[in-house]
Amino acid sequence: MEKKDILEAIAPCALCCYTCAVKKDGIIAKTANNLLNYHIGYCDFENAILPKKSIREEKKFLEKLNSKSNASCCGCRNGEHGKYCIKNCFILECAKSHGVDFCGECNEFPCNKTKDIFNDIVFKDWLTGNKKIRDVGVEQYYVETITHSHYLSYSKTKN
Repeated sequence: MEKKDILEAIAPCALCCYTCAVKKDGIIAKTANNLLNYHIGYCDFENAILPKKSIREEKKFLEKLNSKSNASCCGCRNGEHGKYCIKNCFILECAKSHGVDFCGECNEFPCNKTKDIFNDIVFKDWLTGNKKIRDVGVEQYYVETITHSHYLSYSKTKN
């Protein structure tokens, strides 16, 4: 893994862009595209072989997959700052001004500057993720983070 891949996948705030539903070339967009590829002709198959079966739900599913496959966020490091994520986020600029790639690498971490832009769940994710970057390094954090849901903190079931 190269540093550019890590920087593409993990935002300066330590949130994992790679697992976000709006990330262009993220795992959700790639998986949706892959599933669409395997579904080519499926609705026609159902119509030809199973004419009594309704394919309305299948079409809705494919429409949803299509929308997920067309994700368009390039991430805040690539100029899309604020378009999809946290309104009024300043973390990219702050990290650059401190000469770091992630908040957890900053001598001032943890700071209270982020309290006003994050809700409680995202603040906890910011704090936990950056502590992990500081403690185990960004390479290990990357390896662990890209395999988990971007939205795990919101899950009521937390598989």
